[in-house]
Amino acid sequence: MNISVKLTAALLTIGLLAGCAGPNQRAYDNYTLCSALGGAVAGAAVGAVSSGGSGAVGGAAVGAALALLLCSTDEAKAETVVAAEKAVCEHEPVPGALLDARGCAMDSDGDGVVDGIDMCANTPAGVTVDEVGCPIDSDKDGVPDYRDLCPNTPQGVIVDEDGCPIAGQTILSLTGVNFEFDKADLTSEARTILDDAVTALLNTDEVVEVRVEGHTDSIGSEEYNQKLSQRRSESVVEYLVSKGVNGNNLIPVGMGETSPIANNDTDAGRALNRRVDFIVNTK
Repeated sequence: MNISVKLTAALLTIGLLAGCAGPNQRAYDNYTLCSALGGAVAGAAVGAVSSGGSGAVGGAAVGAALALLLCSTDEAKAETVVAAEKAVCEHEPVPGALLDARGCAMDSDGDGVVDGIDMCANTPAGVTVDEVGCPIDSDKDGVPDYRDLCPNTPQGVIVDEDGCPIAGQTILSLTGVNFEFDKADLTSEARTILDDAVTALLNTDEVVEVRVEGHTDSIGSEEYNQKLSQRRSESVVEYLVSKGVNGNNLIPVGMGETSPIANNDTDAGRALNRRVDFIVNTK
């Protein structure tokens, strides 16, 4: 092989490398154009050497074609790799999401709400969350459902760390729980009203002991009202048990006329004083 042939091969190789991987490639936005230019320069040089200049144009065309054939394959491979990397994102980026190095949205606690939007990070696995990633709290007592031992506590009732009403808290206060005259028999209207208590107590009866307090107005003697209210409290407990409430944690207590909440001098006030309160017992 003579010197001119060796030089030809060297120039062609250098040109192709320059087109595919050299600094010129990084200077152009169009990778394919850069490759073609590098190949053309190499081809022209080869033509000039081999033919004394007359073959420069033809050599440039051949060099450009070779560069495109060789370099376009690498470009296609690079695009395929990028596309494959984007396709493996488990969570697509959304406004406000925190992204990892690949541009994928992150979900550190795996609750389905991506980081950056998740307002309750590190939620335990399997816990149902709302749209901002916080555990569901159905009764709005501040204790999420997965930790709440007393679900559906009436709103406004103060609860402990387990979501159960604390001692001394009134779970429910019902007026209009009337009885037959001078008796402890519930009226049909009273049963309907007590159904609200059934709903509340069924969610706490296994873990909370409740005093069922019966109150009267001031009509009659204090001793008589005390005994009457005790019988009526027991009647209320019997009705609640018949509806499925655990009677072991229900304590009937007759309060008589000792704890009025309104003026006993008026019909309206006496009606308010005739009530049944459900209060968490102090054990």
